[in-house]
Amino acid sequence: MKIVRPGDPEYESDRRIANARFDYRPSYICYCRHVADVKEAIGLAKKEKAKNPEFGIRIRSGGHQHEGMCSGNNVLIIDLSGMQNICFSNNLETVRIEAGAKLADVYEQTWARNRILPGGGCGDVRIGGLVQGGGWGPYSRALGLTCDRLSGFRMVKADGEEIEVTGAKDDPHHDLFWAVCGGGGGNFGVITEFTFKLAGLPFPIWQFTLTWKEQKWVRPVIEEWCKNFPGNEEFRLTSFCRLGAAGSPDPPVIVAGFFLEDQAPLEALLKSLLPKTYAAKSPPPPPLFTPVHQPVVSDPRRLVHHPEYQPGPPLAAPALAAEEPPKDTCDGGYYPHKVSSCFPNAIFSTSSKAMETIVAYLAQSKPETMARRYLSLHCMGGTINSDPAWAREWSCFPFRDKPFMLQYQAWWGDRNDKPLGDRCLAWVRGFRETMKPYTEGAFINFPDKDLVPNPNTPDGRKALLRYYYAHNLEPLIERKRKYDPENFFNFEMGIPIK
Repeated sequence: MKIVRPGDPEYESDRRIANARFDYRPSYICYCRHVADVKEAIGLAKKEKAKNPEFGIRIRSGGHQHEGMCSGNNVLIIDLSGMQNICFSNNLETVRIEAGAKLADVYEQTWARNRILPGGGCGDVRIGGLVQGGGWGPYSRALGLTCDRLSGFRMVKADGEEIEVTGAKDDPHHDLFWAVCGGGGGNFGVITEFTFKLAGLPFPIWQFTLTWKEQKWVRPVIEEWCKNFPGNEEFRLTSFCRLGAAGSPDPPVIVAGFFLEDQAPLEALLKSLLPKTYAAKSPPPPPLFTPVHQPVVSDPRRLVHHPEYQPGPPLAAPALAAEEPPKDTCDGGYYPHKVSSCFPNAIFSTSSKAMETIVAYLAQSKPETMARRYLSLHCMGGTINSDPAWAREWSCFPFRDKPFMLQYQAWWGDRNDKPLGDRCLAWVRGFRETMKPYTEGAFINFPDKDLVPNPNTPDGRKALLRYYYAHNLEPLIERKRKYDPENFFNFEMGIPIK
């Protein structure tokens, strides 16, 4: 096992995580390639914790945790990014994937075998963190959340024992399986490998991007999208609607996504779902329709990543000093950002106030040329909630019945520009607070530790986690107490033992 410590030549680069807003200095970065390495790292962490009870442990698959909780000061990081093996069964019905595998690699290898797994929307994200939070992605309406395809995993517990867990009801660890499917990464142990059931790929896949460049179309488009897309019976279509703040270099409204079929039915479907606004869309570029699935994959990132999905800060924003030129955030970009999430409540769909509030907040936002700020609506429905009774038993993800989720985002280029960062944080916070009468809950893959006033107190943490787990928080606490009774895997938004 390779261990990087402060003072080592690689330390300054290796301690970085995707959200450059955080500048943590861990004590150890343990690069694990085998289960034996994970056990060794846990043993080292125990020795340090015996000397200092405040010493922490973090698990890092790829470093994309939006609140930076895959790292910290005075912690040992168990880094799984070197565990990237992908192994298919002989009949290609299942695949075993190690926790550090990149989604772009997973998609490339499954598609090459005419199979597909519903992963997330960024190619550089690793499978380990994604699936444990549930995993929303560009094919979720057709194939479900990523955790819905999970059939088993291997985990190293805090006591060093390695266990194998399956989704079978007679598995003695079935309660742990339920908790991992949506409970968030890093809570119960170190998962080193997942087994997934694959879907066949007997169809082409098309990516689409529709833009409207005039502000007057924002409300008509979002109203049609909220009314028609999530409830659409065509499960093959998964989309998102992105609305930019005033002064943004981007179009004020974008509808984009993926369709598991040919272009002709896709175009006809979009026209029917946007009956008043489709004809008013702006002409290309970008292309309205782009084929994604080809016999030979030339760019595996396109299999999972839409260029308008989390595009990062504007190109005009300066990169960090001594860093590489700006890259897309879903291709290893290293940018400060803030993300928050929620779901519509009953008032959202029964009152026009929610739409009015969204449009007004965006229109009244003060322009920021060095930041990108927007609201993204992620389409749910379809297979995600096609069998509610099964889903309740399979997964602790509590928001399957929601038609879509809302995601507030702000990205900027330089963490050293504190005034800009503070304004971006305030923009996200203000948007979220303004929308509170019309929203509820939150998605653990898009965490925000600032939803409650005192998240670092025991009561504050439980209040925060209730946003993410709702009625499933108490059962998750029971599982945490059972599988990690000493609370060895403890972090700011970790599930507590009481």
